[in-house]
Amino acid sequence: MEETLTSTNVSLAADSTHNSKGHLLWVASQWKERDPMLDKLVELGIEVREVRGTVVALGMIADSSADVLWLDSLDGELTLDEILDALRIPRLIHPLAVVLTPTLAAENQSTELGPSDEIMDSEECKVNPTPLLQLIKVARLERQIIEREHEILNSLPHALVVVDRSLTLWKVNKKVESLLEISDPDYRKKALGRHISVGLASAGGGLSDEPYPHLIHELEKALRNGRGKFRVKEKIGGSERLISGEITQLVHSTDHYLVDLRDITADEQAVLFEARRERLATIGNLSVGVAHEIQNPNTFSRVNAANLKMMFDAVKAVMIQAAAASGGMIGKMPAEMFIKKAGEAINGVDMASRRIEAVLTTLKSFGRTDDGELQSVAIKPVVDEAVMLVRHEARGKCEIISEVADDVPLITASATGLSQVLVNLLQNAIQAFGEDRPQKRGTNPAKITIKVENVNEDEVILSCSDNGPGVPETLQEKVFRPYYTTKPQGQGTGLGLSISTDMIHRFGGDLTLRSKAGEGATFYIKLRRHEEPSDHS
Repeated sequence: MEETLTSTNVSLAADSTHNSKGHLLWVASQWKERDPMLDKLVELGIEVREVRGTVVALGMIADSSADVLWLDSLDGELTLDEILDALRIPRLIHPLAVVLTPTLAAENQSTELGPSDEIMDSEECKVNPTPLLQLIKVARLERQIIEREHEILNSLPHALVVVDRSLTLWKVNKKVESLLEISDPDYRKKALGRHISVGLASAGGGLSDEPYPHLIHELEKALRNGRGKFRVKEKIGGSERLISGEITQLVHSTDHYLVDLRDITADEQAVLFEARRERLATIGNLSVGVAHEIQNPNTFSRVNAANLKMMFDAVKAVMIQAAAASGGMIGKMPAEMFIKKAGEAINGVDMASRRIEAVLTTLKSFGRTDDGELQSVAIKPVVDEAVMLVRHEARGKCEIISEVADDVPLITASATGLSQVLVNLLQNAIQAFGEDRPQKRGTNPAKITIKVENVNEDEVILSCSDNGPGVPETLQEKVFRPYYTTKPQGQGTGLGLSISTDMIHRFGGDLTLRSKAGEGATFYIKLRRHEEPSDHS
């Protein structure tokens, strides 16, 4: 099939906004002679392109700027119904009028024509071309209205799409590109008029044939249930994002809906971070109260343990003397064994009371409110506090070793915040030992080591290492992102390392990871050395 170009780019001063009074695609069968009407159309300032073959003409519609498709005759390859059906979606996106000759219309009386379709005789158009010019003008006005709608949508600050109830995508603005990380400049052309999932996939918006499955599923469910809002987590650009959607039914077209999409990941993170801070503050206050309640009976136990030890030491000689007179027995137990076990029991009560007191002191320290103010902090007490708080979780699972010396220089931080970061790193390491993956320790005991890696005039680098399964290199960047977690659903929020990173950044430091799959993991906490303000008085 060969295409014959009759004329191109005829400019008329009568229409200052266009290079011609219209663009017309004339379709005639291969065997039909050229209609003299084509020359008349050129004289009127209409750009005409004559095509021999309906299939070729339909293939040109998407890339041409035709205002009118003039069907002079059919070539037998497609019926008129098939042609109009193939044009149905493209015409809704890019208005196009279809003109039939009276002969062609008479041959297809059962065909239902659309509102933009006309029957015109080429001979009559030579005498009075006004109806054809008006038809072109209407098509162009409709196109201008659609383009103006797109301009308005593009000027708005949020990602907006217009869909119908079957999720066919009819309009989409530029903000969708940044929200869904679409890089194809022609994505609108590829996506419009198709189901939203197919359209976005063809536009290169997803990593698979079915991009954004959760977003599309929630949108479909919201439309089906008549809900005006929805929220969904979706993987975009390799990271999980929280997207909110607000659905508004259009007044002028009740079958269509405007969907306002927003990335609220950062907002949600801020809310959750604040909620976490409040929750920690509440737990801290409760722990301080509980610690005070336990402190009183524990003090009583400790004092009486000391009294018992003093009284037992005073009567030991008497007990030994009395036992010697009765065959060396105290009751049914040899005197030496009795005295030894009684002493051990009293010492045990005293040691347990002292340990309870140490735990309560740590608990009260951890429960103090963090006012956000940075100050000089000694690292060793904070490390000891964090180890004390997670020791019960580590019992039977791993050994926690602190190699932090007392003379480590002071750093600028918040003691409460740094303790929270260390607790999070220790808990993650403890839980990792339970994963069914190759681990660096092999058959050796599980171990976590905290130590100072480096000290210079500007900073102190603290490390927390384990001999567990490690973190694959492909995931090392992702583990610091909000909401990303490798734990099973319900066992992790994906916020621990994100909040820890934010906390260390607030101290002016940094939190980094060095690891390989199956070779353990080491987190490095870079902290600023504390500098006392100089006295200029």
